Amino acid sequence: MYISESCKRKIGIFNKYYHIFIIGYFIVIMTSCQTMFFPNTLAPAKTYSTGKGEVGIRTFYIVPSGADFKVGVTDEIQVSGIFYPINILSGAGVYEASLQMNMDPSEHYKYLHIFGVGGGAYVTTKATTGSNNQANYVYEGYYPGFVITDHISVSLPLRMYEFMGRYNCSEDQCPGPGAKPLERYQGAAFVPEMDWCFEWRYIALRFGLSMPIQFWESYNPETVIILPDLSAGLYGKW
Repeated sequence: MYISESCKRKIGIFNKYYHIFIIGYFIVIMTSCQTMFFPNTLAPAKTYSTGKGEVGIRTFYIVPSGADFKVGVTDEIQVSGIFYPINILSGAGVYEASLQMNMDPSEHYKYLHIFGVGGGAYVTTKATTGSNNQANYVYEGYYPGFVITDHISVSLPLRMYEFMGRYNCSEDQCPGPGAKPLERYQGAAFVPEMDWCFEWRYIALRFGLSMPIQFWESYNPETVIILPDLSAGLYGKW
């Protein structure tokens, strides 16, 4: 394959300064971080059947800080909920509920027909000096799962979040008693994820890594890159 001299020069420049390019890339990521929160699904490879489910303790960046549950309503439908008390001092927390539908629960090794919808709220219940964040969100997702062995599986959720609510509302600008909430913020994000699940009869251990790849907000109308979110969970099953 022929490579022109100009291409060779460009490749040589990249090889010479690639460390600088890498450092610059991570600087861009760090400076574009937002305080928005994207909870991992920690989804098993398949939904629970009627009456079966789990409840457990979750982590936020490896620190135990929340709980969630999953319960099968029918053999095809599962409901779940998440609660994260992110910051006790500011009263910040995340509340989320979702519904997953498994269109073909009879599969044994791959579950490619799981779809879900849900919604939640990121709220701050106490006044803070610097900010008063609140965002309500809804999302829809696709949750394919693969069973690797009897006790190990992996799922690859992809969810699209849509946000609206208050965002970085300073103390002087926040509404007073009886005032209507300020709708100063709208946004959207695509969040792919990988969940590793280790399961036994009465216990399950899950690890999830999610990476928002696109985030747009009307308050600052630019695409924003957000750092990956790593979570884990220990669950009791019935």
